[in-house]
Amino acid sequence: MNLVEILKSETKSLKEQYINLTVEYAEKEFNRYMEMAKWTYEQWEEKFPLRYMNGNILSKEGANLKYNIVPKAKRMGKENFIQRAKEEAINHYENSILKLANRIEKKGLNIDNLQVKTSHIGVNIESILTDGEKTVRAFTIIAGGIIQKPHYRYLIK
Repeated sequence: MNLVEILKSETKSLKEQYINLTVEYAEKEFNRYMEMAKWTYEQWEEKFPLRYMNGNILSKEGANLKYNIVPKAKRMGKENFIQRAKEEAINHYENSILKLANRIEKKGLNIDNLQVKTSHIGVNIESILTDGEKTVRAFTIIAGGIIQKPHYRYLIK
């Protein structure tokens, strides 16, 4: 078993939890966008007032939502919108495992003698990897909230 396979096996719960959090967020985000699609010009101006300086728009967040993001979500439909968010979460997980494996390999552990102990701490996980001589601690920091999409990164010590 190579290091990537070991890490995937040890982080199955992280993957499931991260994907579930992402799907929940995507559903709420889609519903919010569909409400925004009904807004009048006055409501858009109230929430995202356009500010200009020398003829250039300074506040582009509202314009981007109004003309790009909300219509795109509406065209995609709820199922496709959520599926895309899920696929992005899976890709993030796969890429983070590859990066983590690369960082661990740089520590010079003997993969043939590798022992891994993983524990869940709330929404985060911690893995202790040792070959008997060297020990590496890899752990996640997961964040997200009402207006922030779930995301995480690995830290290594």
